[in-house]
Formats: sequence, structure tokens, C-alpha cells
Amino acid sequence: MRINTITCSDPRDYNSYQDLVGLWETDPGRVEIAVQMHEGKVSPGTERYEWVRDVVDKLSYEFYRYHFAMHINGKWCNDICNGKIPDELRPMFDARWLFENQPHLVSRIQLNMPVDTAKNLNPYVLKGVIESFPNQEFIIQYNDNTKEAVRKLNETGVWFTTLYDASGGRGILPKSWNAPVRADRPMGYSGGLSPENVKENLTKISSHVSLLDDIWVDAEGKLKTDGKFDVARAIQYVKNVKSWDYNQWFGKNR
Repeated sequence: MRINTITCSDPRDYNSYQDLVGLWETDPGRVEIAVQMHEGKVSPGTERYEWVRDVVDKLSYEFYRYHFAMHINGKWCNDICNGKIPDELRPMFDARWLFENQPHLVSRIQLNMPVDTAKNLNPYVLKGVIESFPNQEFIIQYNDNTKEAVRKLNETGVWFTTLYDASGGRGILPKSWNAPVRADRPMGYSGGLSPENVKENLTKISSHVSLLDDIWVDAEGKLKTDGKFDVARAIQYVKNVKSWDYNQWFGKNR
């Protein structure tokens, strides 16, 4: 399998912009940094919201295009699934780089659906939202609470990416990893991954996908030390993914 993205989730305002650049530079073509967005916790006027806006502003002047994503939660996720882009998020969704023909800065948008949102989803409304952002990639979590919503969304024919996370963002390793629901769509894997266990779990994931399938992996909770995003642990996680990937093609992982 081909690992196209290595996502490190949930840095916050205690992480400096230069720390983030150091993490991106560990593998500039594949490292993605994702921030968690919640109404209230990251609303305008909070330190975290202003920090995210500052990161977006700084990224717009970078000559190299670093990969940046937003994971949308709670009411804001519910609003998007029901056809409304929150005013607080619109400036960041629309932000563009000043170079490379002005691509969107937030390249991927992950929707972490609350249980009621998934249960009551009108897939054609969400399809309309996704299609209104043709140059950005939307990610939908797949777990027991969302699998029916994912099935309905697939039936609309809209293009989106599936993230297999059985724990629903709780950071718990699954007993076994999902085989892809649709192998012809981009796919990612998350839930309990850490610098220490990512190699072992990449081997397990590889048994479910073909040699030429593109995947990505996303770690969050296990990148933290004392509850805070730890850039050094994130860098080690990236290095271990790269080591496994190298051995996949040029050595032995088993």
C-alpha cells in the first residue's frame, strides 16, 4: 500500500508556528497537520481561534505548500451536514496561498459527525456542500455510528474520503482494522496509533488493502504528553511511518 499522507492532529496555541514548520519539514510532501474546530472552544475571541487564524495567515506566505486540515466537530459539523457553512469557518475554508496559482490553504476538511447528525443525515444536502468545494477534499469518519450515513452518501455518487476509526475519535486501538468499504475511494486509518505501535499496525492494515491502494494514517491522543500535543512525539511518529514505508518497498516488515 502507498502512504500518501501522515496526519498529526490537534496542536494548539501552546505550539509555536516554527514548531509546526519543523514537523512539516520531517516529510514536507506527506505530513499533514490538522486542527480540531469546535464551536465555543475555538470560537472567535478565544486564544485557540486567533492562533488558528494566525497559522492560516502565516501559511499563506509560505513558498512551499504545507498540508493543513481542519477536523470539524459538534454543532459546526452538524451545520455543514445540513447545508450551512458556519460564518466563523468560512474565512479559513476560503483562504488561499499566495503562490502556486492560489490553491486553497485548508486542503482537507474532516467531518466528525455527532450521533444524531449521522442518524438524520440527508446525504444529498451534504453532497451539495461537498460539491461546492470542488478543490478541497472532504473526509467522513466511518464507525458503527456513521456507517449507515456513509453508505447513503456513497449512493449519491459524490466523491469523498473515508477515515476508518472504530473508536470515533476516542483514540482506542481496534481489535482489527476495517477492510475498505470502497477500495476505489481514498481511505485513512485512525484510532490509538502512536509512535510506538504505528509500524505494527501498518503491517496489520496492509493485510486489508492492495499493494497499490493509497492510504493515510492519523494520530492524535498518543502524540500528547501530559495532555498537550508533543511535537517531538509527532516527529517520531512520522519517522516511524517513513521507516515502515521504506521497509515495505526495500526491506522486510514481517
